[in-house]
Amino acid sequence: MKFPVKNLLFALAFSALGAVAFAQSAEVIRQEGKTVYFDLSEAKRLPRGGDLFEITLPGEEIINPKTGKSLGREEGEKIKGTVSRAKDLFAVGELEKNTNVLGLKAEFKNKNIRNGENVLFLEAEFPEQNATEPLWQSPAFKNAPRFAALCDIDGDDINEAAISFARDNEIKVYSLSEDKKLLQKASYKIPNIKNILALDCAALPDTGKATLFVTLFNPLDETFETLPLSLEGAALKSGKAFGGLTQGLAPYNRPRVLYTQKVVKTGKRNNLTPPAKLTFENNAYQPGQTLEIKGLNTIFGFNMADLEGDGTLTPIYITQDGKIRTRLGEPVDFSLQGGRNKFSSSPNAFEFNKSKHALYLPLPIFKGSKDEQTLLAAAQNGTEKTNPASNIYILKWTGTNFGKYKTLPIQGTIYDMKQGDFGPFKNTLAAVYDTADGGFVAVYAADNI
Repeated sequence: MKFPVKNLLFALAFSALGAVAFAQSAEVIRQEGKTVYFDLSEAKRLPRGGDLFEITLPGEEIINPKTGKSLGREEGEKIKGTVSRAKDLFAVGELEKNTNVLGLKAEFKNKNIRNGENVLFLEAEFPEQNATEPLWQSPAFKNAPRFAALCDIDGDDINEAAISFARDNEIKVYSLSEDKKLLQKASYKIPNIKNILALDCAALPDTGKATLFVTLFNPLDETFETLPLSLEGAALKSGKAFGGLTQGLAPYNRPRVLYTQKVVKTGKRNNLTPPAKLTFENNAYQPGQTLEIKGLNTIFGFNMADLEGDGTLTPIYITQDGKIRTRLGEPVDFSLQGGRNKFSSSPNAFEFNKSKHALYLPLPIFKGSKDEQTLLAAAQNGTEKTNPASNIYILKWTGTNFGKYKTLPIQGTIYDMKQGDFGPFKNTLAAVYDTADGGFVAVYAADNI
């Protein structure tokens, strides 16, 4: 039995997220030789680069010789192709051969997830790659990296990484070349009086370029605001700030959606308003309709997962006592045996109304490459003062709860985790952590866990 999430389809616009993860069709609206364009405006699951598709040509028409009435057509030749790139509302594909398919519908098949013969593109380079070792790790950053966001900031169909640095209170955007070299593309200095609490991004609205959203806290007047940053030329430019904290909602293999919450004082407690989808209206970003889920008024940071594989999304979050909770018919909790703080030991905290508030680490969600079970990445930081031994636990949904599946050891303090593509790496889990020797960004192959 699923938890009845009030107004779920409307509040998070899951027509854009996609509520079904099965094969689906889309019409060819434009053709240039072997290159075809698909209309995804009605799609419930968006294809990805590398996905396969098939178009069935109309075959012979069957006519009743007595009445002259058409009884339909036989199926004709099947034309195959591969998706080269996909946006929110359209996708581009390449046909195996130049055949007129304009106006016909294509059936998509997710090769990256559903097809057993497909493997990560790095297989030839890392034939025995295990998720406990990163595919790539950055050079050491000396200025304390804290938060990260993975998205296409310059509109070239390749994701960049935006990273916030605590030591100079700055946001920097990096691209990653095919030979795995970092290149800084832009930066933005945040006034030192404001603390960076979160960093995320999404294509809102669909301009081909993603927008960064930086959550800031001013300890002098105890106010929160989110600052939008967009790339214009070679510089990050700020938009109009709005109140509240902003974070990304990223169900696996569906477009990223941002939500925002505000901190409110209720009696002696500091609570959050219900999460609201971030929308772009009247040339400004602002909260839209709210999503009512019990338990989220005290937690900043949650995700959604299709636990049963039937397209229904279930909220997953961390409680204040450090447990991972899902809302099904009854609440389901997962916690590690031992370990005082469990998953609540996030170093991301701020002082508000004379109380210390933790910002829990994100819970990236993806599918196992072998059995397609839902996997969840949850971090637990060590308690040692110097060079703590921390872990990213990969948890697998068993049908009734989460169980510990694999462990990614981190010698340092974990500050952020995000799922997404970065440069030539596809479907990755990126972790930002700090050590005595500097801070690092490590990229793991989510498909290979």
